[in-house]
Amino acid sequence: MKTKMVLITGILLIILGLLLAACSSKGGATATQSSGSSSTTIDGATLVNTRCNRCHSLDRVTSAHKTADQWKTTVTRMLSNGAQLTPDEENVLIAYLAKTYGP
Repeated sequence: MKTKMVLITGILLIILGLLLAACSSKGGATATQSSGSSSTTIDGATLVNTRCNRCHSLDRVTSAHKTADQWKTTVTRMLSNGAQLTPDEENVLIAYLAKTYGP
């Protein structure tokens, strides 16, 4: 019984790791990422759902009403806390947040 639980736990951890890896390699806003010959368009809503939502509930984001400068400060602080965004994603996210959740 104990061996079975360890096996199931291990499988679940592997699946979780694969899901997290898949989420971190995807983005979402109006920036274009290029890697070789392929490009991906990223939108702000997807960034909020895939990056911000890792540590915060969406209520925390959607209940805030900040200017673009205030969102930039917040995003910069989140980057220093370990959030992962490319510079293009950062710009798209800030623009989206300011437009959607501005004062």
